[in-house]
Amino acid sequence: MTERRSGGNNRRALDGASRRRLYLFRHGAVDYLDENGAWVEDANAVNLNAYGRAQAEAMSKLFADVHVDKAVCTGYPRTVQTGRIILGDRVIDLETVESLQEIRHGSDEHKGDYDICSDVAFSHWRAQEEDATFLGGERYRDFYARVGAAMELLLEDPSWHDLAVFAHGGTNAAALGWATGVGLQAFGLLDQATCCLNIIDFDVDDSGALLRKTVRGMNITADDPVKHRRDAGDMEMMAHQLLKMHS
Repeated sequence: MTERRSGGNNRRALDGASRRRLYLFRHGAVDYLDENGAWVEDANAVNLNAYGRAQAEAMSKLFADVHVDKAVCTGYPRTVQTGRIILGDRVIDLETVESLQEIRHGSDEHKGDYDICSDVAFSHWRAQEEDATFLGGERYRDFYARVGAAMELLLEDPSWHDLAVFAHGGTNAAALGWATGVGLQAFGLLDQATCCLNIIDFDVDDSGALLRKTVRGMNITADDPVKHRRDAGDMEMMAHQLLKMHS
């Protein structure tokens, strides 16, 4: 098998800086609720559903001629499966970076001890509050710091010029907040559809020092490019599903 290439290693800024590129993906669609409307026992163990696999196949075609030096995922089945489908026949290892795993929830979703609007549908809009957590689990600001530190470590790695990362909606929002300076507001502001792609360029000098960050693309999807089938984020859609199944 031959890896596809598009001259990524030749990318340079006008001032001579090396322009490294990050292709940041969210995993394809999964089911966090079972057929009875109950939360699955272990959300970290879910696999892509049929739609999620179809999304990844469509993205694989869109991404077919893009050069990648290195690829990482979070180790959860949904990011491993998405990565392998999108990478296709490229001869490249899919490494695991656990610090990029999704924001950790508590047990509140299983107990049902939450407010359907503030804790589920619109929980991300509370991220800037000092002690705001995701369903009683990890604090948003701690999660944001975790992802930012992981991004810094990835940039310190000289082994790649074009990197593919297969992660999660919350992880991607945190990474985009870090890249743009939006910060914790990114969790509510920046939507991440399933199996979407974000493109971020990093200009670095000969010593490896970061000069500039530029977002080239955000929330790009192969299955619904103009988002005419998406008018709510995943947490709001999940809240609708919970209300419908338990009404």
